Amino acid sequence: MAAQRATIKFRAVTILLVVLPILGFSQSSFLARKITLNIPKCSLEVALSEIEKAGRFRFSYDAGLIPVERQVQINAKNLQIGKVINDLLGKEVGSREIGNHVILVRKRSLSLEKKSFPTIEITGIILDFNSRTPLADATVFEIENKKSAISANNGQYKLTIPTGKKIRGLTFCKSGYADTVIFISQVPEYRINMLLRPVQEQFTRLNSLGSGLISLNYTDSLGIVNWLVPGTIVVNAQNLEVRSSGTLQASVIPYLGTNGKVAGSITNRLSVNLLAGYNGGVKGFEIGGLLNITRKEMGGVQIGGLCNIVGGRSRGLQIGGLFNFDLGKFQGVQAAGLFNYVPDTINGLQISLATNIAAKQSNCWQVSALFNLAMKDVRKAQVCGLVNYGHNVDGIQFAGLLNIARNHNDGLQIAGILNYATIVNGLQIGLVNVSNTVERGLPIGLFSYVQEGYHVIEVSGNEVFPGNVAFRSGTKTFYNFVEFGIGAGYKLHGSYGIGTIFTLKKKLSMNLDASAGFVYHPVDTTYQGLLVRFIPALEYRFAKHFAIFGGPAYNFFLFSKGKPSATSRGLSTYDFYFKSTENASIQMWIGGALGVRF
Repeated sequence: MAAQRATIKFRAVTILLVVLPILGFSQSSFLARKITLNIPKCSLEVALSEIEKAGRFRFSYDAGLIPVERQVQINAKNLQIGKVINDLLGKEVGSREIGNHVILVRKRSLSLEKKSFPTIEITGIILDFNSRTPLADATVFEIENKKSAISANNGQYKLTIPTGKKIRGLTFCKSGYADTVIFISQVPEYRINMLLRPVQEQFTRLNSLGSGLISLNYTDSLGIVNWLVPGTIVVNAQNLEVRSSGTLQASVIPYLGTNGKVAGSITNRLSVNLLAGYNGGVKGFEIGGLLNITRKEMGGVQIGGLCNIVGGRSRGLQIGGLFNFDLGKFQGVQAAGLFNYVPDTINGLQISLATNIAAKQSNCWQVSALFNLAMKDVRKAQVCGLVNYGHNVDGIQFAGLLNIARNHNDGLQIAGILNYATIVNGLQIGLVNVSNTVERGLPIGLFSYVQEGYHVIEVSGNEVFPGNVAFRSGTKTFYNFVEFGIGAGYKLHGSYGIGTIFTLKKKLSMNLDASAGFVYHPVDTTYQGLLVRFIPALEYRFAKHFAIFGGPAYNFFLFSKGKPSATSRGLSTYDFYFKSTENASIQMWIGGALGVRF
């Protein structure tokens, strides 16, 4: 056993690395990053060191594989790191990305690397570097064959791998600890005890919907993931990050697939899941008969028979038979049978039959049959059959029932029943419009109520109905009013109207009102005709809540033959126009209105 330890000391290169997640690099492939380096002449060892610094990662390699003293030169201008490495090392050396390491391995097997025995058995214990206490749930990962083992509660582990290449790479890792990469040669068995150094910073993620309505942790904490995915696969996924993308992954269920127990650590270009799949990421195409679970980023096309769950940023097309559940930003098209949920900003298009939810800003079109929710800004449009909700609306809300802008409406709200906004700087069109303040906007509808707007009760009289009461509500730019009155012979009228106010002086203004309503006789219980009025009136305000007004009124009265009225010619005792046909008569006259408002 001592000889084996000596072999490891002389033939292995051990690198301890504290994994410091760096914003913008945490999910991308190191080899895909572009660098600019100009080194006329140096050793290969120095060249690899400079590439490390530029790419913000560390190389790991067997000392016998890389001729570190060989003189090379680098002239790379915005080139991918993978291309630079290939130019330096040639086709015989390949690379794997594990955690924050780029591991250099031999691509082709030589005659010296033929199998001399079936397997290599590696055992040992994994300990905390500071306390020397055993570490449970640490991962030991063999790079070439994707074999892995997890340490028990006492820190003990056992890993069996097939022989093949002369030098094999092993990664020891655990969430919250620095990764360690070593290389071993072909020996039937090894005893490797490993110390892992703790990382000082612990990273957690918490996304919330609104003011603490729903809290969501990492994908691995979701109930459906805990139910479907075995604990060993989840532990490996949390400990191990394989940055190099796999070409093809196929699985029946999360623990029966080509990526084995490290499925949650690998990003795939093509992923096919017969029933359900569990992957580190997707950069290409993924299809699942029932469910796709992607722990980190999804880029490309993802189709799930029932649903898709993505833990990081998504870009492309995502289609779920029932729902899509994305825990990061989304850009592209998201379509589901029931609902789509994104707890971050979304750009593009959300389509569902029931509900779309964007817990932050919505820079997209949200289209659904029932509900659309954007907990922050709506920058483009929400279209649904029932209710749209947004915190600030800078785009369009179109709903069959109700639109809500919890704060500002700086865009357009169109609703079949009700529009609500705290502050209106845009346009509201609906049967009823409700707001707290209208700054530069305009509510248009059957009835508009602005809490800090225009509210007036009016008592007036005219030549036909000497007693009238009206209520006006909205803004001075545009208001609605209803009016009821009583005239001679107990005739009653009810009218609905719209109007606007022009300020002439500090206390003097002019109203332009237009109304239409019915005339009714309660004794005869008969509808007598349609009365349309247009009134330009001057208003003088004596105090904040008291004003008098008066002005002429144009009257148009349409009534049917045989209906009782004040005179044989119509409603008024005088007129300037009267015309009668076989079925109806029209009367027009100029009258007036005088009253008080408070």
